[in-house]
Amino acid sequence: SGHTNIVWSVSFSPDGSQLVSCSSDKTVRLWSVKAGKSAYTLNGHSDSVNSASFSPDGSQVVSCSSDNTVRLLSVKDGKSTHTLSGHTLSVKSASFSPDGSQVVSCSCDKTVRLWSVNDGHCIAILRGHNNVVNSVAFNSVGE
Repeated sequence: SGHTNIVWSVSFSPDGSQLVSCSSDKTVRLWSVKAGKSAYTLNGHSDSVNSASFSPDGSQVVSCSSDNTVRLLSVKDGKSTHTLSGHTLSVKSASFSPDGSQVVSCSCDKTVRLWSVNDGHCIAILRGHNNVVNSVAFNSVGE
């Protein structure tokens, strides 16, 4: 079985063996590409999950939600390793840096935030946008 509401994002693991998907049903699902089935469901968000993607080494997933949080989830056991709180409105997108040490997120609160994966603290808040920021990513050198 799959998601029970709108799916907002689907992304491959670095080795191509898994997919991660997220949905308005408040869940993140890991899928086996070979089996074509959901391996397990990651819970924890209290509102629509807007984006989800794998870390460069495939060991973690970052997800973000309309509950104003970003979560780091272990692929091994599906447990949340950190909940990144600070955005004041829906978080639209989140992505790992190429070395996996940081996450960048953006929100309807018009900010972009940089987070430490190691301890979950906010490293920087980038302000200056006049409207919602819908998508963020690092370039290949981590900028």
